[in-house]
Amino acid sequence: MKKIFFVASLFVAMVSASAQDVCVPEPEFVNSYFVLTSDSTSQLLPKEMGTIGAHTNKVKKYSKIVSKFADVAGSAGIVGMSMAGSSSGILAGLKTASTASSVGTVAETTNALAGSNGMDIILDKGKSDYQAVPDSSGLRFVIRVESNEYDPMDCYRIVRFKTSKKERRIQWLEFEADLLGTEDAQDAGYVGFTAHKYGEQSYLLNIPSEELTPGEYGIILTTIASPTFVPVGTFSVPNNNKN
Repeated sequence: MKKIFFVASLFVAMVSASAQDVCVPEPEFVNSYFVLTSDSTSQLLPKEMGTIGAHTNKVKKYSKIVSKFADVAGSAGIVGMSMAGSSSGILAGLKTASTASSVGTVAETTNALAGSNGMDIILDKGKSDYQAVPDSSGLRFVIRVESNEYDPMDCYRIVRFKTSKKERRIQWLEFEADLLGTEDAQDAGYVGFTAHKYGEQSYLLNIPSEELTPGEYGIILTTIASPTFVPVGTFSVPNNNKN
């Protein structure tokens, strides 16, 4: 146990040291996504508007990720919530389930995507307009927010899209942040990352290199989505830069 605690403490210290090395200015505007190209330089990511639609390729092995959520959601009568009902009713039901249930797998922060569980987030075009080149440690992002007093691991998800020539898709799945980095989350397209406060009003997100395979990615702030549209910061990891 002492060894595990020491390794965890060392990791936290390394991440904190890495954050202290970063000296880029905070973005000017709230909900701006910048990728770090060095400790002192950054570039703005494109922000695309995704639409929410029916899932087109259901895979049974993902069911165990959503089952914990569905067990609790069912007590509020919102199983199948992505297909019917008003968003306000869905969110009210989820809040009721969250406060009434003792099951620890319900997210503490209710988000605007709760009514889209199991649906697809869809972006036009097969590729992002921005290519992000990971370094040996991965990729880092600075995001300006209204307040950085909340746990960013509850607010953000980074996804790897399934792509075609015409579009990019990810099935939206509700699960706890501590499942990020697991095999199930990776198979579902959810990328493990760490996140910390940065400056007065920003977060620093870090994706380790082992989570980055060539493909199309998106950063989603779950609390500013609507029942039909989701703003997504997007980037591509090119084939010739796989770490």
